[in-house]
Amino acid sequence: MAWRTPTEAVVMWEWQLSESEVSDAQRRADSVTLHFSAVTARILGMQAGEGPSAWGYAQGLVLDLHQVQVAQWEGFAAGRIAHGRLFQAGKLVPSLPVPAQESVASVWELRFANGALLVLAAQAWQCRFAGEPRFRESYAC
Repeated sequence: MAWRTPTEAVVMWEWQLSESEVSDAQRRADSVTLHFSAVTARILGMQAGEGPSAWGYAQGLVLDLHQVQVAQWEGFAAGRIAHGRLFQAGKLVPSLPVPAQESVASVWELRFANGALLVLAAQAWQCRFAGEPRFRESYAC
């Protein structure tokens, strides 16, 4: 864990599963790690009173799921997530903070554009950027 001085601000982000892209999915014992080449994201206000940025894409997010039970792992779990949902304690979570870690029962449902399906039940998760996020706003209308 890196130590921070009180003057170092941590930039908080918000991201969504749908339309994000997985470059690699690794399964080990009771954990799963997803490496994202791009996530649908926005920067939350960096200063008091400042609103969030527009939605866009950030690169290099890593999602670690712990104490995982794999309910379904069908197909090659990589590429664009056409439909992604996260349930925590039975409630749908529309977006996630990053960096973040939670110790709560969660179910991750990821349907990829290539037809692959992942359904994972985890007891804890952590997400972070591996390096600089390199954010780009979306210009879609």
